[in-house]
Amino acid sequence: MAKRKKTIIAGSIVKTILYTAPEPRDGERARAEKSRMTSAAQKAMNDKTARGRLEMLLAANFEGQDLFVTLTYRDADLPAKRADAVQNVRKFIKQLRAYRKPRDQELKYVYTTEGKHGEGRLHHHLVINATERDIETIRSLWPYGDMVDLEYVGARDYEELARYMTKESVEGRPVGAQMWTRSRNLEKPIVETCFVSDDTALAAPTDCTVLEREERMTEYGSYSYIKYRMPPWRRQQVRSQRAGMEDKPGPLYLT
Repeated sequence: MAKRKKTIIAGSIVKTILYTAPEPRDGERARAEKSRMTSAAQKAMNDKTARGRLEMLLAANFEGQDLFVTLTYRDADLPAKRADAVQNVRKFIKQLRAYRKPRDQELKYVYTTEGKHGEGRLHHHLVINATERDIETIRSLWPYGDMVDLEYVGARDYEELARYMTKESVEGRPVGAQMWTRSRNLEKPIVETCFVSDDTALAAPTDCTVLEREERMTEYGSYSYIKYRMPPWRRQQVRSQRAGMEDKPGPLYLT
């Protein structure tokens, strides 16, 4: 018997699930029990939901000193339609990119446009990679509101930030509208899937901080999930290991 192991590495955040998967020779009851394990594992990993994907995308690309920005509108400039607000934030991003380009400063971003909660006023949330003098520049490029709220990404954990940026339900959104928009230069989280022996245990490296853990077991199999944060030196080790594997793909070892 073997277990299936899936790991997602996004910057300093690692999620790993380990579960007993159904096999062709399983009887009806065993298959049903193992299917429940598989479902629990997928739910815990949460990588198929918008919020789960955004959490790991943010973790893979933004660090503590990057910026979480909220752009609001004064009454006189409040758009009547969501489409008009989207055009405004796109113009803002275009201008910020143009400002950075001659300075050889890359622009990475994720943004959402909201207008269904609170007073129902349209506004935008953005996560932007930071460079020097960003606060002055960002405020100068947003002419539609008197206040631009900025805080460091490190002030929130990635799950909280993703939850905040996706708090408006998909219900009622325009058909085909995305929950967020991202720049094309963002790195994707590393995803690894493999089979391991049945006696394999799931644990975080001793120098990492465990954020979540869950385990279940029945007579037909087991499921375990762990989410942890790596220290800066280990994150750099993963980056170096990944860079050295460009010509020779293989699993990353987090021990």
